[in-house]
Amino acid sequence: MTRKSEQPQLSFVEHLGELRIRLMISIAAVAAGGCLAYFFSEKILQVLLQPIQTTGSPVYFLSPADAFIMRIKIALFAGAIGVSPIVISQIWLFVAPGLHDREKRMIFPWIAATSLLFLGGISFCFFGVIPVALKFLMGFQTDFLKPMISVTSYVDFLWNLSLAFGIAFNLPIVVIILSSLGIVTTKTLAHYRKHAIVLIFILAAIITPTPDMATQTLLAVPLIFLYELGILGARVMGWRKREVC
Repeated sequence: MTRKSEQPQLSFVEHLGELRIRLMISIAAVAAGGCLAYFFSEKILQVLLQPIQTTGSPVYFLSPADAFIMRIKIALFAGAIGVSPIVISQIWLFVAPGLHDREKRMIFPWIAATSLLFLGGISFCFFGVIPVALKFLMGFQTDFLKPMISVTSYVDFLWNLSLAFGIAFNLPIVVIILSSLGIVTTKTLAHYRKHAIVLIFILAAIITPTPDMATQTLLAVPLIFLYELGILGARVMGWRKREVC
């Protein structure tokens, strides 16, 4: 059997101190990333505007300060995405004291996997989902109903949708963790596959900020694949654990 690290258990106050350190490192990383991204915020905005420009609809700023505030927000958003592996590593390092020795040796592969899935979800959203969602939503304009989209609402739309995809794409990690903790088994996950698919579509409807089925389906279908990937990963982890035992 694998054993836990022999280091003493942290008290509640020590856990709070550790959480404070991890939060400070994460905030400092996002701030540093935002400062760096600000110098490229105009080019980043040009890239972000490409999907809406393909619909032929212009984007406006509605108050004198909107353009400046938007560049700040874009810098923070881009900085947060750029340093997301650092933030994710801090989350895993906060959890690390409660892991077994063998699990601690796997922490850096877990950080890498979580980061890649998060960034992969954001990329899939921006390049695959947002153009489809915009085309669908903008298709409701008529001769007497024309869109006037503010840059603030547009960038917030991009951020909310991308963040939802980035988080949701970590479903395999959640499945593997639940299986490793003994909360569920791979047989249970496989047996209730149809129920999981229904729940995935419900989850997609909840976390996507748009009401259209097209966007929800574009999130649900990859999540079904990732659910299966999570079951496979949980089985591999189970085989390795039995070999160690």
